[in-house]
Amino acid sequence: MIITLTTDFGASEYAGAMRGVILSIAPHARVVDITHNIRSFDVRHAAYVVKSVCPYFPRGSIHVVVVDPGVGTARRGIAIETRDYYYVGPDNGVFTFVEDIIQAVELRLKARSRTFHGRDVFAPVAARLARGEAIESFGEQVEEIVRLPIAEAKLLEDKIRGEVLCVDVFGNVITNIPEQLLARANINYGDRIRIRLGARKLEVPFLQSYGFAREGELLALVGSEGYLEVAVNRGSASAELGVKGGEKVEICAVC
Repeated sequence: MIITLTTDFGASEYAGAMRGVILSIAPHARVVDITHNIRSFDVRHAAYVVKSVCPYFPRGSIHVVVVDPGVGTARRGIAIETRDYYYVGPDNGVFTFVEDIIQAVELRLKARSRTFHGRDVFAPVAARLARGEAIESFGEQVEEIVRLPIAEAKLLEDKIRGEVLCVDVFGNVITNIPEQLLARANINYGDRIRIRLGARKLEVPFLQSYGFAREGELLALVGSEGYLEVAVNRGSASAELGVKGGEKVEICAVC
């Protein structure tokens, strides 16, 4: 059984503690680190990684996500069963894009610490799921999970309106504007496009990949998950533009 870990722990000992707990309970589990480099406390970034990476794993995998700025407060811990996977972590929006939910339960395990539920709650639940325990044994079912309020991108006359999903580790600004919407707005590679990004107004080339821009140049492109990105070739668009996630975006072709 595969158990994945996605956290904002960085190069610390905390992921090691979770791995130790999992292997003590389910020694035959295969623990795979998706990433421990989610930016600290960035629930949006975690939600995007869950959306973009978890579906590549075999059916039956258990995905543990610990980006948990509300640890120790009244926020719930949850376990989710879907058609293909299990998910375990805080109910704070990290599972915003999880679909095909069969059931979700609020976790009732007692934690040793108020500040490390990854070790004390989420890792043990994942390990016990890997051993075959029923998800219903961990708590009462919940009707809805917390989802971030991300509106669907829309084409309005000659403009597309959306928002920034997140910023990745390279500083690329990933929007929720899908490639199909760009085609409907008649925006094609090689065009220059106008972008209103938060309070900033930009005019950038729409290119097929980062390397088609000059080093240090701002550009727009469609990223690996099919969404419009604003990037800097060999640099950080987030740092240059002061973008963190959630900002409104409006784009159109330069006339």
